[in-house]
Amino acid sequence: MEGDGYVVLLALLEGEIDQNEYMYLNNIELRYVRLPSYVYGLIYKHKDIFLIAINRSLSQEKKKKTILHELAHFELKHYDKEVFEFKIEDLEDEADKYVNFLIGKE
Repeated sequence: MEGDGYVVLLALLEGEIDQNEYMYLNNIELRYVRLPSYVYGLIYKHKDIFLIAINRSLSQEKKKKTILHELAHFELKHYDKEVFEFKIEDLEDEADKYVNFLIGKE
């Protein structure tokens, strides 16, 4: 499974592995932090660790959806994109479409 993010995320969605195992396999740390109300979450790479920051004031349901959305950014390698290379809205739309594809809504 390791190294093939699509299979691992699909395994997470299907309950074959849990979120902690997914994070471990992909060297991701999850943190709940204070963010502006309009920022639900973000992902960035620091050295060899991927950090996902989730707005701690979100509801539990919104936190779950935001984590999944940020994991889609991880799988799509959006952390390697220069912000100026793409419109941020395009990256957000791509992550949403990827999540919908994985959960069978597209």
